[in-house]
Amino acid sequence: MTKCGKTVVALAVAELLCASSAWAGESFQILVPDAFVGTSGTILYGVADAGLQYSHAGSKEVLGMESGAGATSRFGFLGVEQLGGGFYVRFNLESALKLTNGTAGSTTAQGESTFFSREANISLISNDWGRIKMGRQYPTELSLSLDPFYGVGAFSPYGSLAALSLDLGKAATIGDSRISNAVAYMTPVIGGFQFEVMGAPRGVTTPGYPESYFQGAQLEYLNGPLYLGAFYDVIRTDPTAALPSVKNKWLGAGAMYDFGGVRLSYEFNMTVPDYPQYCIATTHMIGVNARQGTNDIKFSAVYRNVAGKPAANSLAFGLGYDYNLSKVTALYVRLGYVVNQKNAIATLANGSLSQPGDDQSVVAIGIRKRF
Repeated sequence: MTKCGKTVVALAVAELLCASSAWAGESFQILVPDAFVGTSGTILYGVADAGLQYSHAGSKEVLGMESGAGATSRFGFLGVEQLGGGFYVRFNLESALKLTNGTAGSTTAQGESTFFSREANISLISNDWGRIKMGRQYPTELSLSLDPFYGVGAFSPYGSLAALSLDLGKAATIGDSRISNAVAYMTPVIGGFQFEVMGAPRGVTTPGYPESYFQGAQLEYLNGPLYLGAFYDVIRTDPTAALPSVKNKWLGAGAMYDFGGVRLSYEFNMTVPDYPQYCIATTHMIGVNARQGTNDIKFSAVYRNVAGKPAANSLAFGLGYDYNLSKVTALYVRLGYVVNQKNAIATLANGSLSQPGDDQSVVAIGIRKRF
């Protein structure tokens, strides 16, 4: 490929990943213009994010380095080949990074060690017929942009509370943050609507248990500043010596409106494990992302309710400020607080409590560089 072609592809990816200096966040997985129309090539991209973080919960105080409180540190390869006739092939390999110790990759929810833990897939795409994607990929869910903190596991109040399932039952889960062995079909955008359906086999067969461990669908609508979405997923856990396979339903809906300088969002989801004496959890989030010059102010309030167990409810707040030094580099501050009822166990930033019911406060400062 020519040098000019490489430059076009690199600029297209930068626009896709960064959007603008004020709204830079995780790359959106849905309802975005294709940055690669008419181009072919392969690029390296990523994020380097590190800082200091302090957490206080009950008698526990922790001060240390954190990788990815502003955006998950990662690197990846993304490539496209134009096939003609409106068809093209795209591949994406992406690995998580920890700048604290230099390690890469992670362990999946199924206990598999994987290097390209965030993305490992290939897609056949048609401008007229949609996309077929195969491999490890995002589940069917709402756009990450609904959450002002983009679901970042090292801080996001919404990401932390929505994923919490330990207090619902031993086999309760919303599944992995990426789905292995997945095959997904996404329609083209039709009248502002886009639909995706996904399925993933368990990888092993056990007599008497379903062959698929993940099935899901999502419907989204985008019209100017308005975004609406809904999803429904079914996650079946693998059977163990102590538990059978449990069917978990994870569903939700959300809306976002961009007023130009302020973006408001709301998201609801529900975790429903289908097993006797297991509990159901619902989560509500209100988010605000406000632009101040070239910088960002972020806020979210998240309430988690466990049905029939009011003493397990939690309320979390997040406040952030991003000072953008350039289009790809920013200094940031994050403040978080969790109010737990006497039996609640919610935490932020992968923290831990001295005992159930402890409240938690988190402060983080860091620097983020996209490339």
